[in-house]
Amino acid sequence: MKKPRRIQLITYLNPEIHGRITSHAKRTNMSVSKVAERILESGKFPDRSKDQMILHLLSVNADQARLGNLLLKGLNETVDGHVGRQMQTLLGEIRKTQAEIKARIAELQS
Repeated sequence: MKKPRRIQLITYLNPEIHGRITSHAKRTNMSVSKVAERILESGKFPDRSKDQMILHLLSVNADQARLGNLLLKGLNETVDGHVGRQMQTLLGEIRKTQAEIKARIAELQS
């Protein structure tokens, strides 16, 4: 027999706590169940802005990767040594920025 994916929990709450949970659910556009689940998992109210920040940083990281790949392609096709050195410098800066972005995402997720 399959295990149920989710189990209903029925509980009694102080009206103040219930109000905080429902108002937070409305503010963050989440269900009351999801807010309660996240509170139980982490011990605090979920921070929707943190999730959006992580998605934005992942998008910036992907842009950096595409730019780096374009620079690498240009580097392989260029003949001028000076332009090649400039592109290598830019490529190094992009990789450094990507490492910083990944570190920041790891910070936000912990």
